[in-house]
Amino acid sequence: MRVRALALALVLVLAAPVPAGALERVRGVLHVHSDLTTGDFSLEALVGLADQHGIGVLLLAENHRLRVTYGLPPFRALTRVSRQAPSLGDAPERYLARVAEVRQRLPHVLLIPGVEVMPHYYWTGSPLALDMTVHNLQKNILVFGVTDPAALATLPVAGHAPAGHYTVQSVADALPVLLLVPGLALLRRRPVRRRLGRGAVIVVRRRGWVRGAGLCAIGLAALARGWPFTADTYSTTSDPGVAPYQALIDRVEQLGGATVWSFPEARDVGEEHVGPVRVSWLTEPHPDDLLKTFRYTAFGAVYEDTSTFERPGGGWDQLLAEYVRGERSRPAWAVAESGFHGLTAGKQVGPLQTVFLVADKSEAGVLDALRRGRMYAVQRTREVGFDLAQFTVTGGGTRVGAGETLQVPAGTPIELAVAVEASDRRAHDVRLVIVVNGRAVAVERGGTPMRTVYRATTDGTPLVLRVEARGAPHRLLSNPIFVRP
Repeated sequence: MRVRALALALVLVLAAPVPAGALERVRGVLHVHSDLTTGDFSLEALVGLADQHGIGVLLLAENHRLRVTYGLPPFRALTRVSRQAPSLGDAPERYLARVAEVRQRLPHVLLIPGVEVMPHYYWTGSPLALDMTVHNLQKNILVFGVTDPAALATLPVAGHAPAGHYTVQSVADALPVLLLVPGLALLRRRPVRRRLGRGAVIVVRRRGWVRGAGLCAIGLAALARGWPFTADTYSTTSDPGVAPYQALIDRVEQLGGATVWSFPEARDVGEEHVGPVRVSWLTEPHPDDLLKTFRYTAFGAVYEDTSTFERPGGGWDQLLAEYVRGERSRPAWAVAESGFHGLTAGKQVGPLQTVFLVADKSEAGVLDALRRGRMYAVQRTREVGFDLAQFTVTGGGTRVGAGETLQVPAGTPIELAVAVEASDRRAHDVRLVIVVNGRAVAVERGGTPMRTVYRATTDGTPLVLRVEARGAPHRLLSNPIFVRP
């Protein structure tokens, strides 16, 4: 009996939340590209830049498969034209090995390999009308924690048709292969041609070289370009909604990884001419898709563009309310997203940081913090930024931090303690907002360091508490703490 009691006590201790004060703060930059795909800097150079900005971890997001194709109906495979930007393609093992090698040589900045995935794109318009548009090239999801090359190479994205998936289009793509039959017959046959010359009949035997070779060439091209004649699950000629994105999220979850919706309110537009055809690309803001998809880990909430999803009473609070009502199996966390490729347009590697609260500075520790919501997002200058020195809720003798849940009986007093400091320890103007269940319940203005306490008594209603601090050009956004009866 005593052994069982000791075992139970040990389990309870191991399962208990790590006190917020015991966690180490690690500054990270999420969504970074190197010269392995579309970035300007090598991994070694990125480590050097991170070192200069006091950054402890870089979460890489190299392009997974940045390839777009178009084919004229009905024989799309035979007439297919493709364009591919630098990406990992079918060889992610080289990328993973390169990261491991640099991480071993330069361990002071932790490199975490991830990929940026384009789950789907689709076309409108027609080359016959000399005007075409490809949609959703930048409607992407970042994937972390999947380090099996075979798993990465077969993620459910455009261009990775599942084996055995055949459609009517598969039949259309296979039909031109049948031209091999008459082509070979023409090459084998010896037709007789009779010519009258100098009063004599001459019999000439010729093969149908030109026609036969032409038909065989078309058949072989159709075979090579269409094999194995499987089709993508989702057509690239229509918009399937969020289905391909949810399929990717679910697959990554099965693999034990983490998914992050990338730049959900950014708009990407442009065009170029391919001969006489105008080809445009367009990605519209898509914050509503964050409410239509489930079980993803986080979303880009703070980045160098206008965003509204994370504002009090906005989409994020709606999503968090669905979670505490039991309509979602998990919440979605907020991160700062960089999208760093190089120093063009004055961009730097350090202004957008996600500060992780980790038990240990390792890949496993950072990804665990990402999954649990133990982090906060920061927008700062190179010289100074805001730090969330304290963000805890105490009630019933228990204290919890970001991403955690406090369970107390109705009628229990709770206390939210918040402290915001400047990294240079000097005074800077700050506006602090405490958000409870999507409503700004307290707004304080002053200078750093700012400390405040919000007190309430639970009535059995689940609570979602989070904070935001602003002081141009600085910004800080916490992840929530939940209180449940």
